[in-house]
Amino acid sequence: MKIRKAYKIIAGILLLAIYFVVASIYTSRKYRELPCKDFNIEVDSTCSFLSKEIVLSTLQEEGIVIDSTVKVANVNFAEIEKIINNNVYVKESQAYSDFEGSIYLKVIQRVPMLRVITEDTVSFYIDEDLKKMPVCDHYTANVMVLSGHLKSECFNTSDTVNNYNVNNDENSLNISDICEFVKYIQSDELWSNQITQVYVTENNEIELVPLVGNHIILLGGLDDYKTKLNKLEAMYKKGFTFSGWDTYSLINLKFKNQVICKKRNNG
Repeated sequence: MKIRKAYKIIAGILLLAIYFVVASIYTSRKYRELPCKDFNIEVDSTCSFLSKEIVLSTLQEEGIVIDSTVKVANVNFAEIEKIINNNVYVKESQAYSDFEGSIYLKVIQRVPMLRVITEDTVSFYIDEDLKKMPVCDHYTANVMVLSGHLKSECFNTSDTVNNYNVNNDENSLNISDICEFVKYIQSDELWSNQITQVYVTENNEIELVPLVGNHIILLGGLDDYKTKLNKLEAMYKKGFTFSGWDTYSLINLKFKNQVICKKRNNG
């Protein structure tokens, strides 16, 4: 009895295995003959460098056409990803299909963190990975601006700008340090809404241009910048309540434990 029961179990397993093999072969053949049902392009909405129309046009220019005349098995998904990933505004893409014949292409755009304008007016973005990316003809990202005494040749790299300085002086500000400072600004509710521009002076110091108030904020170096900004925040919340935003032309945060304000000369 035990032997018969064992045979039945083995036979059941074999039949189940045969079923899965046959089903797999049938599904595979059916999949190879399946025409493309539709083509769904999804571009993330973090920026507007790319659109569905731009992505589709890019593929068509490279001879990639996906419609009902094309079989799913003949779609080169790796080639589609390669073409799209070559776009300077693309971080990554993924192309795939389902078992009903629908083709999907998901595109993730690069996200600019900073727009750089050098002293000779060359302009480009630095993205979240600290890599250069060009400006776009049809879209301008709403990001902080870095300008001032910046040498274009110090940014001439396709790699990250992690270890580059803003000019040819080895003691000048490091770009990655500036980017970390910008990330901090962007993460803070007050400063992300108030600071619009970072300016590098000829003396290798940082000036900040605020959105509200006709004054310049002299940060000095990037040493202990959180403490410096905390002092400024306290002044904004207390001192400016009485004297107003436009009383001063310059707010100096360079010196420890004090804020020096230069009054505007209205005469």
